[in-house]
Amino acid sequence: MSIETFIDKFSFAIETSPETLSADTEYKALDIWDSLNALSVIAMADADFNVAISGQDVEQSRTIGDLWQIVRAKMVTT
Repeated sequence: MSIETFIDKFSFAIETSPETLSADTEYKALDIWDSLNALSVIAMADADFNVAISGQDVEQSRTIGDLWQIVRAKMVTT
């Protein structure tokens, strides 16, 4: 799985265009970011990557790339 695929899934979860996002995007600074989007991203990780991420994982990450690293690490351990 690639970061590009993760960005596509992430963008779908928060209902925005993937072309507006990159691994360096600080997603919590996006105008559309809110607690419902956080829940959508947590659900996306579970549904699309079979990985359980927590609200703390979301809180501790700053960029989409940071969050991808957390998901990827959990994919390896599951």
